[in-house]
Amino acid sequence: MKIAVASHVAVDTIQDMQGRIAESLGGPACYCSITARRFNIKVKLATKVGMDFSQDNRLMLHTNGIDIEDSQFTNNPTTRFRIIQKKDSRELFLLSKCSPITIEDIQGIQTNCWIVSPVMDEIPYPVLHEIVKDKDNLEFVMLDPQGYIRTLNADGRISFLNDLKLDVSGISAIKVDPEELSALAGGRKGIEGMQFIKNLGIKFVISTEYQIIRLLYDKMHYWIKLPDVGTSHSTGVGDILSSAFCCAYLKEKDPLWAICFAAGAVQGALETNLVGLEKVPSKSKIEQNASYYYNTISFQEI
Repeated sequence: MKIAVASHVAVDTIQDMQGRIAESLGGPACYCSITARRFNIKVKLATKVGMDFSQDNRLMLHTNGIDIEDSQFTNNPTTRFRIIQKKDSRELFLLSKCSPITIEDIQGIQTNCWIVSPVMDEIPYPVLHEIVKDKDNLEFVMLDPQGYIRTLNADGRISFLNDLKLDVSGISAIKVDPEELSALAGGRKGIEGMQFIKNLGIKFVISTEYQIIRLLYDKMHYWIKLPDVGTSHSTGVGDILSSAFCCAYLKEKDPLWAICFAAGAVQGALETNLVGLEKVPSKSKIEQNASYYYNTISFQEI
């Protein structure tokens, strides 16, 4: 079984609420991939990095079963972000952006599942459409639209579009936060917004808000409330969620079990209180949390 991830590898400079600064590999290419490796699933990246991407970083990924190919190096610098953590939010600055991912970069990749998660519009719409139309050995496409709603201000600060018209034909599942949900659903929020997105033809709509993870599937609304673990180190947990959901669904074909695994992975990551990729939890920890949520998940028919 294999998962392919389309996204830039990023290098994050993260400042926590105490002013401490740490540099870490980041982006969905890293968080999603390492989470999938926890499930012993093979990973293939469609990504780009610059010549400034260190051999130490490349070796670290290789040690975790994730390879950056020579052909994925470009003359543009590696995508880099500065992240300033707040209590319930964060400020995001783009420091550099690597070359876009092309149709040629995704051709020939055989996979059971694609996770498409741009960080800053590096996956043009034709590439997204090429991914979803390739049905050879492809069971599932998960989209995180974060990079499509981000826009760059003059000072490098990232803000968000209020409205986004996105063709989601062929997408199996989508994971959205409140800003992404509103942008995709024409300003609609909550269950109304999720239902709007589902009516576009998406089978699984996953919505995250503070301490609550929701799933809309068929005619059911499921939700899980996470404990407040008192950490501000939340960078990457959305990517961990997406990957855990895909891994569990591919193995079990049970969306309820998959959303419990996703929530269990988020809780496990937050409980580490660690910065960067070190927060990706072990499979045993994810399973332990998922088993609890499977027996306590809330649901209602809609």
